[in-house]
Parts: sequence; structure tokens; C-alpha cells
Amino acid sequence: MTPTENSCRDKNILCPTCRGPTHKDILLRGVKKRVPVMCQCGIEADAREKAAMEQRDLRRRLERFKAYSLMDNRYRLSTFKNWEHRSDNRDDFTLGTRYCEMWEDMYSNNRGLLFHGKAGNGKTYLSFAIANAIEAKSKAVMAISISKLLAIIKDSFDKHGEFGETDVLNTVRDASLLVLDDMGVEYKTAWAYEKLYAIIDTRYRTTKPTIITTNYSLDALRENLATIDLRTRTIDPSERIFSRITEMCAFHEIKGASWRISKGMKNKAAMYIELGLIQKS
Repeated sequence: MTPTENSCRDKNILCPTCRGPTHKDILLRGVKKRVPVMCQCGIEADAREKAAMEQRDLRRRLERFKAYSLMDNRYRLSTFKNWEHRSDNRDDFTLGTRYCEMWEDMYSNNRGLLFHGKAGNGKTYLSFAIANAIEAKSKAVMAISISKLLAIIKDSFDKHGEFGETDVLNTVRDASLLVLDDMGVEYKTAWAYEKLYAIIDTRYRTTKPTIITTNYSLDALRENLATIDLRTRTIDPSERIFSRITEMCAFHEIKGASWRISKGMKNKAAMYIELGLIQKS
């Protein structure tokens, strides 16, 4: 007889699975009463159900944001399966696919990424491809431009806004992976700076991975994130935002040629062919 069984005079009150007690006797105003208690497997089942409910709630909130985010048809088509391989994007493909293959480690250790480089060379596509791969693992993913996210928060101050600021920040906090596109183009005011800090600090404190894209060089981004107000040129000497990003994200430069220019040239050539014209050099 186990110690647990020995402490229970009636073996019928033991859980048949974990052999823990499912009831206990208490004295209530001098009267002995038998009341139900949760055994260990019941506690674990309750915890799983609570976690599942939280995930369902998070997914509902993310679905509401999708109409306002970047998770549109372009996002859905940005996958590693659809990747157009070139000699100048091999390292980017390897980094992205391995990051997804080792997602559990990346998540546990809060391994974020910051992609920087010239406009149009594949930063957003790579970040979206990672997001799609992680979402395929049934993880909650949010992809949005910083300017759009700030606009949603600003709209929340309007009584007719669909989202409240707390709702927005809670969703940012709870997403397993957050993709913030185009950092540095948001309008610089003291208000915008504080909200951007709140977004980054929320991810920093919850130790969840964040992927950021920017067209700025690292030095330019550092200066940009230290500027609170362009009109007054007020500078934050503590670098609250940049220092957190530095700790949260590994910096990776995307060096490939512009996809937009390449596609533009292909479109132009195709148009001339369709029109039966000879393209001039």
C-alpha cells in the first residue's frame, strides 16, 4: 500500500489514473464532511484546458487584427516553397529555414532577428516566409508594419475605435512570434516614441522572439530610434529602444539586388513583347 493510499481510508476516493485523492474529509462546524479535491492528473488536465482556452482567445484577437495588418495574400504567398533562389540570397534562405527548423530553441531562448538593407531586396519576404512557417506549426503569429500598429493604437483613443490600447499591447505581448516591418519610417513624435518603446519593451519583458525589418543602416537606425521629436530634435541618450533590440535580435544584412527593380525590368520587357515593339536600351 502506497503512502497516499494509506492516508485514505476509502480507496474509492483515489483517482484510478494517478492514484491521488479525489476527495478529502473536513470538519465544518463540528460536522465531518467529504468534499471533492483535484488530483494531480486533474490539475494537469485543467492547466492544459486553460492553456488551450488562452490560445483560442489569442487566435480570435489575431484574426481581428489581420484585416489591419500585413497578413494578406502577399503574406500568404511569401513562403520558402515559393522562394526564388539566386546566388545572392542563399545565406538568407539558409538562415530562415534553419531558424524555423529550430523554432522551439529559438522561442525558448528569445532569439529574434533584425533584417537590414536597401529597400526592395527581400527583407519583408524573408520575414514573412519565417512567419508562415512558424504559423504552420500552429503557433500564434502577428505580422504588421510599425506605422500601422501605431495607427491602430492612436485610433483606439477614438471611442469608435475597434481596438483599445490595452487590447493591442496584450496581443503584441501574447503572440508567439511578432514581425515588425519597416522600422524607422514611423512619424517621430514623443507620443510615437513612447508607444514604440512600449511595444518593444513588452516583447523584451515577456522574452518572446521578434523579427524586425528596416531599410536603415544600423548606425542610421540607432540615430533614428534615439530621436523623440523631429521638430525639437530631442534625443534620448539612454537608447532605450535600440539597446533592447540589440539584446533581443541578431542583426543580419540582406545584400541582394532589388527584387522590385528586377521585376520592373521584366514587366517592361513583357509589355514590349505584348505590344509587338522593340525595346530600346
